[in-house]
Amino acid sequence: GLSCLAGYLRLSKMKLDCGDTVGYALTAPAGQMDLSLWERFFLNGIGSLSLGELDYWPPQNRDVDQRSLSLPVAGLLSECDTLRKLFIHGTAHEHFMMFLVRNNNLNLRDVQLREDYYPAPENEMSTEMRVDSCCRFEDA
Repeated sequence: GLSCLAGYLRLSKMKLDCGDTVGYALTAPAGQMDLSLWERFFLNGIGSLSLGELDYWPPQNRDVDQRSLSLPVAGLLSECDTLRKLFIHGTAHEHFMMFLVRNNNLNLRDVQLREDYYPAPENEMSTEMRVDSCCRFEDA
């Protein structure tokens, strides 16, 4: 996991692109990758890094055909006490975002969801961020 980077004390920014990783988050068929276990292993120790900024591309979830922040990742990110800026390139469940908003230990000042992939109506091909999605997060 990322705990092997703890020796790099000056590491303050990270671009973590897991976008090429494809698996299943909830119902992994036999022989297929379970993303929850993979993410938990891979991001283990991220809280021990002194990151100030993280650019994160979640893996592709074949269950719902989108990239989204998972529960294990939200929990691990909530342990990053030095994190000030977080950019998530995908979606995030509102309840998972509360891990970050309600944690008094965090110095988090800027959280952005980019390239929002909420399912669009059948006749709409746009992947732009939906206004309602943005408002829900701002209200939190």
